Amino acid sequence: MHAEIVMIGTELLLGEIVDTNANRLALALRDIGLDLYYKTTVGDNLDRITEVLDRALDRSDVIITSGGIGPTVDDVTRQAVGDATGRKLVYSTELEAEIAARFSRFGRPMADNNKRQAYIPEGATPLTNPVGTAPCYLSEDVNGRGCIISLPGVPRELDHMMENTVIPLLIERMGGIKITRVRVLRTCAVGESNIDRGIGDLMTEGNPTVGLAAHIGQTDVRITAKADTEEEADTLVAGMEEKLRERLGVAVYGVGKVTVAEVVGDLMQEKSLKLGVVDTLTGGQLARDLVESGYSDLVATDLAPANLTEALKDSGADISDPTDVEEARSLAIALAERVTPPGGMGLATIGPYEDSSTFIALNGPGEGTILFERSRNYQDSDHIRRWLVVQAFDWIRRTLLGQMKSPVDWN
Repeated sequence: MHAEIVMIGTELLLGEIVDTNANRLALALRDIGLDLYYKTTVGDNLDRITEVLDRALDRSDVIITSGGIGPTVDDVTRQAVGDATGRKLVYSTELEAEIAARFSRFGRPMADNNKRQAYIPEGATPLTNPVGTAPCYLSEDVNGRGCIISLPGVPRELDHMMENTVIPLLIERMGGIKITRVRVLRTCAVGESNIDRGIGDLMTEGNPTVGLAAHIGQTDVRITAKADTEEEADTLVAGMEEKLRERLGVAVYGVGKVTVAEVVGDLMQEKSLKLGVVDTLTGGQLARDLVESGYSDLVATDLAPANLTEALKDSGADISDPTDVEEARSLAIALAERVTPPGGMGLATIGPYEDSSTFIALNGPGEGTILFERSRNYQDSDHIRRWLVVQAFDWIRRTLLGQMKSPVDWN
């Protein structure tokens, strides 16, 4: 048994509101182990809604709609559900009485157009909505293809109906709840394609499943397992995680929502280290990440020079032209050494040069080991700056773990 959700409303397609209902429905279905295969968004058009629902009935057992069951002319979900399921709309005096009673409780009279909401597909099962005026219902397809459950678009009403009515109904139809466990391994500075090459065969397994989600400088590896009990689901996740960690090694920096800045901050605290930073590439973003993550005491020096000439001042480097790419290595090393606190670490990022090269140098801890990178295709954009910050954090992390080699090129 699997499900599909159809989000109805032209305002969603125009970008006027953010579709939070889809997220609510997806999480609710995941929590009971009901697979969600498709999500469609369609505007307030009778023909298009009917087409979407008809296609959904061909491929899914349960379709849940959100929106379009209000009293206005453009609320056409009822008619579309009737057309798709092969059922005419019928007027229910019982529903009219319920709607009128709700308005009475709100201290308002029921308008004539609210009577439209008393029409539902013939044979449909009404689903009482005690927190709103829009009647909900479950309509079975006359040809046995599946059923459609129509819910309001108002988030508060949708949440109440899902929790108190729809979820219990679905669990009964499923024959019991299934446990779903999701665990996310976070990697950085490796690249989605490299991760795929390393674990591609594991991504074809059925349960647990493995999927990737790429971010700037980082790739999440998601493990999803389904079982009858929590213990069984946890065992499946743990077994797959062991395989993934064996393949990915140090590329995995954390689990869940942890950031690489937090991991680096913890490692530096454990080793009682401070970090000096001189940064011409990202305007001091790496230091700001540490501060915003709660590790301001770890930043010994934070310099964000406006240009290379300014960065060269008091560096101690014998550089005649700070814009010369050939002299960049010496400059990066000199700057990293210049900002290294006693017994700590120093990081320098410089560039970009005329050929778009950038350079990163890391000094320490210990015997003053220098790590150097030359990275091309620099662009002055938030994307590239964030990528460079993640790259630099990863250098620090791997160095502190004793798993960095020199020189290194992760491009």
